[in-house]
Amino acid sequence: MMSTGMQAGKNNRNGDTPSHDILGSQRRFTKKDQQQQLNNKLKSNQIISKKQEQTIAMKQATPLSQSQYGIYVECASHIGEIFYNLPYIYTLDKRVDADKLCQAIETAVKNHPTLFTRIETNADGDPMQSIGDDIDLWTIKVEDIDDIEKERANLVQPFELMGGPLFRMRLLRSPEHLYLFIDYHHIIVDGTSMQLMLSDIDKAYRGITPEKEEISQAEVSKNEQAQRESPFFEESKQWYASHFDCGDVFTPLIPDLEETTVTEGSLLHTLATDPARVDAFCKEHGIFRSTLFTAAYSFLLAKFNNEQESLFTTVYNGRDDKRMGRTIGMFVKTLPVYMKYTEGT
Repeated sequence: MMSTGMQAGKNNRNGDTPSHDILGSQRRFTKKDQQQQLNNKLKSNQIISKKQEQTIAMKQATPLSQSQYGIYVECASHIGEIFYNLPYIYTLDKRVDADKLCQAIETAVKNHPTLFTRIETNADGDPMQSIGDDIDLWTIKVEDIDDIEKERANLVQPFELMGGPLFRMRLLRSPEHLYLFIDYHHIIVDGTSMQLMLSDIDKAYRGITPEKEEISQAEVSKNEQAQRESPFFEESKQWYASHFDCGDVFTPLIPDLEETTVTEGSLLHTLATDPARVDAFCKEHGIFRSTLFTAAYSFLLAKFNNEQESLFTTVYNGRDDKRMGRTIGMFVKTLPVYMKYTEGT
């Protein structure tokens, strides 16, 4: 089967391209003052309706995680845009049983309640999330179309961040193919989540019951808030401040002194590396391969700038709890990496 991809907004950076029997491959604020500014901006752009402006007693509401909150803040500057949409369209073989696929999609979607997240503000103006009551009512039907290219232009639409649903799915059928269109708001999914959803749809189509989540996005967010309010969190902040104080270090690549203009591009140079030696080294020192190569990159960056230290950022999927292996949510974190070397390094 073939698959074509369409994506708008930011690319998720932590997921590999999944491959499945049915779907083929993917081608693809003081804080209160700042919070009030955000909420006012959202309201002024009519994202919050009059009903939503009222104080809402949200059932089992939990705060946003820090990863979600970062996206929430960014969205205040991109209201009515598709800045954080994650849309994909999958081209399927027409021999796929469309009705059976609809049932599989419904099974997979209802297996992950986080997809039905609604975001609203509490009495203090803080954004909170809860699961909507429309899970059991959600369905998907086959829509017959004449030309996918005509449909494609109107598929991707902005999400209503405050109070609105944060994902969309449609199954379209043209004379030549089936097309599965999926669009998520990044605030409720990451790359791993999208792979999980495709895998669960594939399993359900083949008659396999997808496993339940062991822990939800809301529970992870609640646990994170509890950790941030704990004495251990404050102790950890002090420890990191004393051990990783990198001051005003910034490590850009220095320009070429012989060139007056700067152009951007990419260069790929493959080094001959013995994977067995790498694995043996990592095992001996009790580290991951990612740690080794991150250190190597940091060292190279410092030496390229004639420095003994370097600072850059990287991302990781944020799933540091084994129970999160099947959880749909937004867990990606951006981490600053600071390394300092001695003269003998």
